[in-house]
Amino acid sequence: MPGIAEGYSPIQDTCNKNPGMMKRTYFLSLLTLAFSLTIPSFARDKDKGYRIAVKISHLSEQAVYLGYHFADKNYVEDTLQLDSKGRGVFTGDSLPGGVYLLVMPNMRFIEFLVDENNQRFTIEADTTDFFKTLKFIGSEDNMDFLHFQEQLYRLNMKLRDLHQRESKNKNNADSIAVLQKQINAVNQQTKELNRKIIQSHKGTFLAHLVQAMTPPDVPDFNLPEDTPARDSLLWVKRYNWLRDHYFDGVHFGDERLLRTPVLQSRLNQYFNRILIQRPDSLIPQIDKIIARAEKNNKVYQYVVIYLMNNFQKSTIMGLDEVYVHIAERYYLSGKTPWSDSTFLAGLKDRIEHIKPNLIGRKAPDLRMETLGGEWVDLWELKSPYTILFFWEPNCGFCKKTIPELWSLYQQYKHKGLTVMAIYIYDKKDEWKKFIEEHNYMDDHWINAWDPHQLTNFRVYYDVYSTPVIYVLDKDKYIVAKRLDVEILKRFLEGNIK
Repeated sequence: MPGIAEGYSPIQDTCNKNPGMMKRTYFLSLLTLAFSLTIPSFARDKDKGYRIAVKISHLSEQAVYLGYHFADKNYVEDTLQLDSKGRGVFTGDSLPGGVYLLVMPNMRFIEFLVDENNQRFTIEADTTDFFKTLKFIGSEDNMDFLHFQEQLYRLNMKLRDLHQRESKNKNNADSIAVLQKQINAVNQQTKELNRKIIQSHKGTFLAHLVQAMTPPDVPDFNLPEDTPARDSLLWVKRYNWLRDHYFDGVHFGDERLLRTPVLQSRLNQYFNRILIQRPDSLIPQIDKIIARAEKNNKVYQYVVIYLMNNFQKSTIMGLDEVYVHIAERYYLSGKTPWSDSTFLAGLKDRIEHIKPNLIGRKAPDLRMETLGGEWVDLWELKSPYTILFFWEPNCGFCKKTIPELWSLYQQYKHKGLTVMAIYIYDKKDEWKKFIEEHNYMDDHWINAWDPHQLTNFRVYYDVYSTPVIYVLDKDKYIVAKRLDVEILKRFLEGNIK
């Protein structure tokens, strides 16, 4: 699939087993340079493949482009040089179904539908009043789609105007009440417009597209005003309904939705904004959605790769557990036939570095030598919280972090906080000089090292750069990791009294 790479950043799987999906050019190129695509010439059956004629009055001898959506990107499929009368024909082998674009030289574009029964039609317009003269000859679905977009646009403009007026009158309760009533009426008109299209085009791509575009209508949960914790209970009921019904209108078996921006947008909204951002909330829903996507191989591939990428790059602490789940359940178990052995080997290695230090797991024990020549065992440290700090003196970020961490330690050491500051290299003189020059020595600030890597700390704690900070509770379970000192400060403020 174009535009998709999966896994940890050094590893890429661009699905190159499907080369036909790779021959694309970003629309961004159109903004910066003029170009032409070389279309191979070969004999075609005149009654097969796509034939999209273009007739745009007053657009003579200009290049236009046939593009399509794929998730949140746009790509070029074909290019066409119009003649002196603004006419030309796009032709080629059958196009995968989806929402396509006709892009003009000024980057204006129109959207239209292509599916197995809708590949041979004419687009006509006049640049003097492009959108009022636009029509599709030989494609009733596209005329209906055009009319739908026109009505939807008018309703959205009404809604925008009402929201602007609402913002200006936010201190006037009477005006707000009137405007809210009008907003609800426009929303109801939009729902009715969508319902009519879905009903009148049942089973078609147009119906599936509009269904996927239509946001779920959360029911009213009527609870008595005197219900204890009423607001919280209402929130839980609405959340649970959305969790279970958000994708009710999405046909995961329809691969034409891949060539639209709708499916990616819905996935992004659901997994990054609606669901609670915790592994135990996300993982069950991931498995449910992937199970639904199994109806179609291409949709399944896209959904798995999207979720893999999404949680691999997440900056929310603890969601690496979700990434590990997807990797182990789908990739490393042999359920991603598009992934080659090199990618899977790299992914397996990456998971082996992440899995031992997931939040909620007991920290791997470390028995290390201290700067003073004694031995310390991590699990034997008695402290309500232990900070593991992996660092080295020549790291610029470490030089900034260590005095901040030292200051925080001074604030909390009397409440039992322990810091185990682990030097990651083997140059003892360099390490010792830095510690002594800055006097980073105290009873509960333990300077330790493992010059021969006997503890395998780099793997167990995924130390591939510095500084790295972990927080362990009294039983040495990982409760936070990869924090900066400011976030660590807030954590300690909320947890050490």
